[in-house]
Amino acid sequence: MQKRWIELFDGLMKGTIPFEEEGFIVVTRFDINSPYAVMELISFKNVKNIQPTSSGVTFHSDGFKTFVVFEPVSYQYRYMEPYLRDGNAQVPLRFNETVIIDLPRRDRLILSKDPYTSYGSFNVDRPEHGNFVYYIFGGENADDTICTFMGAVLNEDMKVPKSVLPEVYKIIKDNLSKFHEFAG
Repeated sequence: MQKRWIELFDGLMKGTIPFEEEGFIVVTRFDINSPYAVMELISFKNVKNIQPTSSGVTFHSDGFKTFVVFEPVSYQYRYMEPYLRDGNAQVPLRFNETVIIDLPRRDRLILSKDPYTSYGSFNVDRPEHGNFVYYIFGGENADDTICTFMGAVLNEDMKVPKSVLPEVYKIIKDNLSKFHEFAG
């Protein structure tokens, strides 16, 4: 199987990202003081312009964002709405806009029920402290590639059991289907 993803900033520097088709960016941010992590899947199409900024890059295109938050049982702000959290822990969601999956060790995943739409443009910050940003190529199997990629990160880096991943994939694919309807 041909590799279907590339590190975003490396691909931008080398000019190897095919922006003529729909694309997907996976941003993963790990908390340096705990196992807390946020994965952000950004779906977009028809990029008008890409503008470098001091902290990363701005894409002039509508972005449809799906969030997956790994929240360990020890996370001290566990009961605070995600949109009220500080810094990298903040995501633009209320609990009633999420699906919460309780994990066997009492950790949990918080996922977007519907994609969050960023109209006009969206920013992607350059990764630091072990974080990463990948561009996933579009194509007929893009949804499966995204699920495989995100599932590997959830399982290997966050120790989410493989038995939970089919439920996660279903929610991610539901969000992606809403993007495909809009972009169609």
